[in-house]
Amino acid sequence: MSDDIAIVENVDVFTPIHDDPVTQGRIVACNATNDVFAMGAARILSLQAFAAYPEDLDESIVVGVLRGMSEFMRELGASVTGGQTITNPCPVFGGIALGMAHPKDIVYSGGAQPGDVVILTKPLGIQPAMRSYRDLKDEKRDKVLERFNESDLIAMQEAAVSIMTKSNLEVAQAMNEVGVNAATDVTGFGLLGHAGNVSALSNLDVILDVMPVIRGTLELAKFYGHKLAQGLAAETAGGMLVFLDASKTEEFASLLERNGLPCWTVGQTEKPEGAPTARLTKDVEYVETEFP
Repeated sequence: MSDDIAIVENVDVFTPIHDDPVTQGRIVACNATNDVFAMGAARILSLQAFAAYPEDLDESIVVGVLRGMSEFMRELGASVTGGQTITNPCPVFGGIALGMAHPKDIVYSGGAQPGDVVILTKPLGIQPAMRSYRDLKDEKRDKVLERFNESDLIAMQEAAVSIMTKSNLEVAQAMNEVGVNAATDVTGFGLLGHAGNVSALSNLDVILDVMPVIRGTLELAKFYGHKLAQGLAAETAGGMLVFLDASKTEEFASLLERNGLPCWTVGQTEKPEGAPTARLTKDVEYVETEFP
């Protein structure tokens, strides 16, 4: 916009993933704003709500979703400032997030450098965890409980919700302070899908040798046929994959730690010998973990 102001806007819509309307609203707002944070825009200005749903849907559900979105935005020092509502055969919720940054702080998916360290800020495993959330509520309940304890499944689901409702604001702020070469959030294309995008745009190989996952989700993903172990399971409002000089990793991790947030060094970049690729090493280390 000027020498001092850059604007970042993101549109995100998806079908509901959680039955509690307020929780769903918080997930919507987190998912929409995370793409803005991924570009280093640490100041969110507003969120325009998008709601598409059947005419016979109880309006209290829509009110709850909007309340969750509004609560989440207030925590970021912003608000839901309007939106669009249409009728649709099935519910779809989303938002248009608007952020601002100094142009020098803007980070792109391209720009990673040879020898960069790759850091991930949230564990993976949301897809199988939330699949079990749905299965426990319908006719597939008995089948999943033949293999897994309900308490273990609920713990995975709670971890997934915690991840999906935790803003990446502090990550964007740490990116601004330290200075990074590239970044992307990890969502629907999974870890390798988003790493592959950075690889192609940066003309580098991205080699991943560590994969943090929600405790228990590796076995759950295998049960469902999800490709979590291969780095291809879909995530929602996931963490940030950050590419930075090795000399900056300790400071970056320390900034997150001050806010009670974890991060994991998951790989590095190399000059490609052929077409650039993102790949897991044969001996990739799986780290089963919790999330604050």
